Amino acid sequence: MKVLKGYQKPIIEVHNFSFSYEEVDEQRLFDGLDFKLNQNEVTLLMGPSGSGKSSLALCLNGLYPEAVEGTSSGDIFFLGENIQEYEKGELTQEIGIVFQDPESQFCMITVEDELAFTLENRKIPASDIRGRIESVLRAVGMKGFNQHKIHEFSGGQKQKIALAAVLLLEPKLLILDEPTANLDPVSSLEFIGLVEGIQREQQISVLIIEHQAEEWLRLIDRILVMGSDGLLLASNVPERLFIEERQLLEREGIFLPGKYSNRPAFRERWHWDVQSDEKVLSARGLSFSRGKQDVLKKVNMDIRGGEFVAVAGENGAGKSTLLQLLAGLLEPGEGEICMFDRPLRKWQENDLRKRMGFVFQNPEHQFITDTVYEELTFGMKLNGYAEEEMKNTAEGLMEQFYLTEHRHSNPFALSGGQKRRLSVATVLDETPDVLLFDEPTFGQDAATTVELMDYVMGLKAKGKAIIFVTHDMNILDTADRVDVLEQGKVAFSGPPDSLWQERKLLSEARLLLPARLRQKQREGEIYDLIH
Repeated sequence: MKVLKGYQKPIIEVHNFSFSYEEVDEQRLFDGLDFKLNQNEVTLLMGPSGSGKSSLALCLNGLYPEAVEGTSSGDIFFLGENIQEYEKGELTQEIGIVFQDPESQFCMITVEDELAFTLENRKIPASDIRGRIESVLRAVGMKGFNQHKIHEFSGGQKQKIALAAVLLLEPKLLILDEPTANLDPVSSLEFIGLVEGIQREQQISVLIIEHQAEEWLRLIDRILVMGSDGLLLASNVPERLFIEERQLLEREGIFLPGKYSNRPAFRERWHWDVQSDEKVLSARGLSFSRGKQDVLKKVNMDIRGGEFVAVAGENGAGKSTLLQLLAGLLEPGEGEICMFDRPLRKWQENDLRKRMGFVFQNPEHQFITDTVYEELTFGMKLNGYAEEEMKNTAEGLMEQFYLTEHRHSNPFALSGGQKRRLSVATVLDETPDVLLFDEPTFGQDAATTVELMDYVMGLKAKGKAIIFVTHDMNILDTADRVDVLEQGKVAFSGPPDSLWQERKLLSEARLLLPARLRQKQREGEIYDLIH
């Protein structure tokens, strides 16, 4: 546990601060917040999905409410000065944010151009630019990627470039909004170590927004907890918070680190063997390239009805590409994919989409209407649903995924977690035979993760085939089968218990043991030390 430092001068002071997206008091996202962030301290901000954590971060650096149709009241001070006194754009260089969706902060095509753009805006001499770019890429583990196109990167690689761009601003406060959500498990640990080193060397303040705190705890000085009602519920050092406020945190649906939680491991909650012998989806000799780069090489895969298959591997291993090929969204360079023994190319598009549902890694890639309700009913209208049937189905999905009060909201205005829940709900209007999910638990708190998985496992029990791409090792632990991609090939295919024995492969694929086994491992190490 990190020892709390002595008195530190506040870098941020928030006094009676409220924010809403509309001028209606009842719709305030958060209300009457009072807290401080101290210099040279690391603060963790937790709270249920949709509680306003990301919006608060954007208020702290002055982007909100001006950048959106919102209003605020109260005061925010940065180093003793009201942020209203800063010139436009000035505060965003003092308070740097790595956003939840890294793509939203890129302006250029290549890595070098993106980072040079940041330095040129700071009027850094041209002679210094290349050296600074090389230094920051080395710091974030992306050395040698200068000329790569950002849009071709995996989600995790984009996150590292976003961090590099923010670090070039040399901010006094660094805000990280769910920074490891798109990273493979080992890259997550490396990223946390990177942040730890940067904070220690540069003596900067850091605010981390994160649902799962476990791996961050060694860095954290203090934790702030926002509630679903928009109020600040708690502020304390980690150990006291997780012990003294455990019931409050569980009631709010917040993930507790393993040693503080009484909840059963995911594996104990979901592990149902109901698969049939019917082959629902199959791939043979599947290969795919981007330019001269081979992404997948001769991949074979079979998925049966009622089977839950998890696809794992390091960032850039080709997991999302494989999922899009299986869904018929990309054309393979070689090989063939069949659904119910019929090649995908022979399916009519409308018939294929009725039988197969796909959830993108980025939820915004599948939104096409102006409201949550319209998004949920769009496919039903195309398929000739009666008005009453559409209404009842949409109402049920909104209730199931906690979106009822957002029925008239624009999907793009939802929080990251709410966008993810909507993207999942949109593919369940007809309960397809095959469901493909790309990181479906990203951005979700503990309560919504459990409920989403309960729902998905209920579909599995009805014979639906489920395929997850996920970095969450606890979800992986519940699968019937795990397929590990490495260097474009399936390096392992089998039950998770067998995978956990393959320590060399786990290391090469940048995977970790699930929390239940890591906890046992730590307990064993402590036992060995004592005895």
